[in-house]
Amino acid sequence: MVDGMALCRRHAGVVRAIGTEPDRLTSLPDLENRAPSLVSWVAQDVDPDVRQLLERYAGTGTTIDESAIFPLGHVTRRTWTRHWKVLSHTGFDVRISLMVAEAEDTTVRVSVDGTVVAELEPPWIARRGSGQALSPEEDEAERALFRRQLIDAVQSRLAGHSPGGELRAT
Repeated sequence: MVDGMALCRRHAGVVRAIGTEPDRLTSLPDLENRAPSLVSWVAQDVDPDVRQLLERYAGTGTTIDESAIFPLGHVTRRTWTRHWKVLSHTGFDVRISLMVAEAEDTTVRVSVDGTVVAELEPPWIARRGSGQALSPEEDEAERALFRRQLIDAVQSRLAGHSPGGELRAT
């Protein structure tokens, strides 16, 4: 139950992620689409690591901000996204985004300042498609590797940033 609405587990997570304001609920995905649920789950999982990376690149007088999960694009070609950003008096200094397109709801993309730095299919989705079962320990190891691959891609791109947000030639 979310704010009096009876929902399945996946959609309960989606509604919690996007909020229950009436204008937000008009953007719910199709029942079978996992895009917002997947971006929400991955965002929660990598949030501490992303914040830690951004803190290294935040200059004085900046703040780290994040967005709620929200859709981009026309309803027939939506991409669900979550952003983290370093903000200063001049605007965005660094912006990291996680994205899952409804048309490709098994692929997670991560971008830094609009440049896609990784496109990965989560191992639990690939495994479910093949019917392969893992022990809880093996599953956690695969999830940790997936998380590490996303964070490493972001960290590699951020290596071109100096503290305070300026992009250096690398």
